Amino acid sequence: MDKSLESFDAGIDLVRSMENLRDDPSPEGKLQFFRQLKAARFLVPCRGKANSIVTLNTDKAEAFLPAFTAAQELSKCQFPFEKVRGMSFDALKHLAIDNPTRISGIAINPFGKALLLRHPQLSEIDSATEGMTLKRTDYQGKLQIKPTADYPIGLPKALSHLLDTRSDVYRAWILSAQHGEDALSHKLFLIDFDGDRRSLFPLVAKAVQPFMKPGESFELLKADYTLLQQAEKLAQPLYVKK
Repeated sequence: MDKSLESFDAGIDLVRSMENLRDDPSPEGKLQFFRQLKAARFLVPCRGKANSIVTLNTDKAEAFLPAFTAAQELSKCQFPFEKVRGMSFDALKHLAIDNPTRISGIAINPFGKALLLRHPQLSEIDSATEGMTLKRTDYQGKLQIKPTADYPIGLPKALSHLLDTRSDVYRAWILSAQHGEDALSHKLFLIDFDGDRRSLFPLVAKAVQPFMKPGESFELLKADYTLLQQAEKLAQPLYVKK
C-alpha cells in the first residue's frame, strides 16, 4: 500500500456516522448524514491507461463503483487495481447517473461495514441536500422545441454569470421542449459547448434550480448541429461568449 495513502482524510467516519443515524433516524438526522456523505472524499481503485474505475460486481448482476474512506479499508480490496484516485461523492454519483443501466450505484467500504447506495438512495440524498434530483434520460422519437419567455427574470443573469466562467461554452438558449405528442412540455437549456457534459451540467443544474418551481422538471442538452439550426431560427441565445 502506498505510504502517501495512510494520511488520506475522507472527512467522514462512516461507521460512526451510520451509528449516529441509527440513533437519530429523524429527518434532521438523515440530512446531517447525507451532508457528511456529500462533503466527503473517497479512495477509488482504477486500472488501465485511462484510469478506469474498477467496478464491483455482485451475484445479483449489479455493478457498483467501490469507494473507500481510508487506506485501511482499501487494503481489504479483493480485486486487482493499479492506481487510486481521490474522488468526491458527487463525482462518483454523476458517473453512476450517467450510466444508469450499467452502474447500479456506489459501494462505500464494500469489504468492511459497507454502505450500498443504489440510484433511489442517490436521488434521496440529492433531494434532501440540493432540493432536486438528477437523472439521465435517453429519449426515443422527435424532440419538439419552441421559444419561451416563461422563466424568472433573474434566471438569464444567473446562468450567464456561471457560463462566463467557462471557456468551453459558446452560446446557450432557454426553450420549451416536448418529447412526443402526449408528453408534457418542460424547460430546455440548450448549450453549445466543447467537452464533457459531466463537468458542466451539474454546475448548470445548481445555478438553475433556485429559479424552478417546486417539482418542476427541466432538461440540459448539449447542442448538436441540427439543434443549433433549429434554435437559431426560433430565438436569440440568452448567452453568447464574449
